[in-house]
This record gives sequence, structure tokens and C-alpha cells, in this order.
Amino acid sequence: MRIHSILNRYLAKNFLLAFVGTLFVLISLIYLFDVIDLLRRASSRDYLSFAAVLKMGVIKSPQMFPLLVPFAVLIASIICFMRLSKSQELVIARSVGMSVWNILTPILIVVGVIGVLNMTALNPFSTMMRQRYTVLESTNFRKNTGFSWTNRGLWIREKMDNVTAVIHADSVLQEGKTLSLNDVSVLFLNENESLVKQIESPSGSLIANTLFVSDGLSWDEDGDKEKTNAFSLKTELNLDKIIQTFEEPEKISFWKLPSFIRTLNKAGFSSAKHRVYYYSLWATIFYLIAMVLIAAVFSISPNQRQGRPLLKVSSAVVGGFVLFFISKVTMALGIPGTLPVFLATFGPSLMAICFCLYALLRTEDG
Repeated sequence: MRIHSILNRYLAKNFLLAFVGTLFVLISLIYLFDVIDLLRRASSRDYLSFAAVLKMGVIKSPQMFPLLVPFAVLIASIICFMRLSKSQELVIARSVGMSVWNILTPILIVVGVIGVLNMTALNPFSTMMRQRYTVLESTNFRKNTGFSWTNRGLWIREKMDNVTAVIHADSVLQEGKTLSLNDVSVLFLNENESLVKQIESPSGSLIANTLFVSDGLSWDEDGDKEKTNAFSLKTELNLDKIIQTFEEPEKISFWKLPSFIRTLNKAGFSSAKHRVYYYSLWATIFYLIAMVLIAAVFSISPNQRQGRPLLKVSSAVVGGFVLFFISKVTMALGIPGTLPVFLATFGPSLMAICFCLYALLRTEDG
């Protein structure tokens, strides 16, 4: 029993080291390509220093964590199993009575913990970095239009010549091609971010690329108040662009997604993509387990003297990419309701786990 405990810790440690090393290499490659792309974009902007570009690369790279973690688990599993096979440690483990299930158990436990951390910690961290990068990109590359949606309502920031308009609405409701706004505030700021004019209205509407406000009150920089019967403001945003922004659930933390989905439903917007993404985060745990089992099918064999390691590694990598592709396809089918959300998110991983378990049973029991 003590020998099994020591071997379990040894296997878990080997896998964890391989996973951390693989993830570090992958994120370093992503960082390198990000910096090259940012240097290309910054080549025509003299005000951007090399240090600023490096900083933007550091902030941008963590956005890839949700995509890289499953492949890091796959590659780490292949490295771990192939190393154990090459050093005959799998033979030794079997000689003390450990089956393939005993060998996989400590690794699957570590992967389960990684899956939970990926969902509850890495996802919020990558979301926070994505938001910070969006702000830096807007500032350094001087994008004019800013837009955000929170549980405190709709925020739009629009730069027009020497004046910046900040539009806020406590709540919105989609009515056909019109976006109705409640409790609207429009602030006009000068180049020094000082208030020039403010307009308050109980209601407004966004039609095409124009904001309409009626029956409002306005204040100038001296505090003089007057009634505004009708006011319109041209903006680069329209309903289609706002909906496209809503279709990026990756910008929202795992912990905030449920309340955001409720807010979208209340406002009359479709939350299908966000619901599919939310369930896919839960399915990530099974997705990572499937990656380990795919690696095990091709890397653990009853005859440790069997050669063709390159073929085994290639087959495992192809199997991982096939699972990734099928998962993306089923998620795309789940958004319009072609597939039930649970089947679209959990289905591919659970099916892969079942196939791998069957293959390992054939390998273990003949």
C-alpha cells in the first residue's frame, strides 16, 4: 500500500512538471508572436516605445490560457507516458500490482484540479487581462469608440473632434431594430476631460447610428439648466455592433456570466452563445480528462518494447485536435438550438472518454 502511495505521488509530480513546462513553452511562443504583431502595428506610431509593446504583449498573452491548457494537458500526458515507457518505469509499476487504472488515477486527479482552477481562476484572470488589453489597445492605437455593458447598464464613449461624449443608460430593451434606453445621461468632455455639458433624460433610443433623446434637461459647464425638447447625436455604434459585442462571452468572467445572462434575457437580447460558453467552461474538466485518456490510449501499450514512438505521438496529437474540432462544431450547433446545450458542450468529451475507456479496457484485459 505504501509503495502504491509513493508511486502515485511520483506519477502526479512527473505529470505536473511536464504540464507546467509545456504550458510555459506554449505561452512563450504565443507571447513572441504577439510581440511581433504588435511591433508591426506600432511601426507607424512613434509615440509607442518598445517597452510599451512588450507590456502589451504580456497583458495580451494570458487571453490564450483557455485554449492552451487542454493542449498542454495532452502534450504533458504524452511526455509523461512516453518517458515512463522508455525508462521501463511502467513495467516496474505493473510488477508491483499496479494496473493501467492505478497509473492513470493520480494523473486524472491532478487534471481534475487543473480543470477546476482553469474554470474558477485562470478564466477570470484571462478575462481581466483581456479587458486591460482592450483599454491599452484603445489608448495606444487611439480607437475612437468605446463600449461596455455591465450590471449597471450600457456605457458608450465616443470621441468627436475635440469633444468626447460619454453615454450611459441604466437599462435597455431591444424592440425590433430600435434599442430603447431608460434613464439616459450624456456627458460632453473637453480635451482635459472636464465637463462641458450634461444632458439627463428618462428615456432615449438608438436607431441606426443615431441616439435620440427627448424631454430632457441639460446643464452647461457653468451649471445653467435648461429644458431639451429634442436632441440627437451621431455615433459609430448601432444595434448590430452592440449585438456583435454581446457575442463575445470570452470577455466575461466565469463568476459573472450567470448574472450577465440574466441581464441579457431581461433586456430582450439572445443569451444563447453565453449559455453555451458557460456550460462549456464546466465541460472543460471532462475535456481535460479526455485529453489524458487519448494520450494514454496511444502511449501506454501492453508491450513496452513496441516501437514507432513518432507514430504514437502523432496519433495522440491528431486525436486531440479531432476532439477540439468536434467540440467547436457541436458548440456552434448549440448556439442556434440545433443541439441541446448539454449535448453540445459535454457530449464530445463524454463520448471521447467512453471510447478511450473501451480502448484501454481492450489493452488492459486483452
